[in-house]
Order: sequence, then structure tokens, then C-alpha cells
Amino acid sequence: MKFPPATRHRLKTFAPGWQHTMSDDGVLTVITPSGVTRISRPPGFRVLTGPPEPPPPQPDPADDPPPF
Repeated sequence: MKFPPATRHRLKTFAPGWQHTMSDDGVLTVITPSGVTRISRPPGFRVLTGPPEPPPPQPDPADDPPPF
């Protein structure tokens, strides 16, 4: 059975059994009536497993060659 996109959207949004949750950091979790869970994160979102590494040191300006 094939439905137009707007109809499919309404079926997912208003059909019984679908669960939608949005966390404070913008992560969307959707659980289908059959129990399948899908998670959508905002672009650039990364799950950190440890503290971030410090940035690399800046190059010494004295090591730059002359501009000519």
C-alpha cells in the first residue's frame, strides 16, 4: 500500500502506538508500535566517551619563513 508523504507523516504522528520524545540536547527518539527504536541527533552532535583532548599547540611565529 502506497500513501502520499503527507498521509504517511500523519499516520506516524497520530497513529496509536507511536512514541516520540525530544531531549533537552535535541536528540529525538521514536519508538514504533512494533518496538523498533530510532534515534536522531542534531548535526555535529557527538557522544563523548571521555574528556576532550586539548587543542594542538600554536606554531611559533619565529619559525615562519619570510613572505617573499
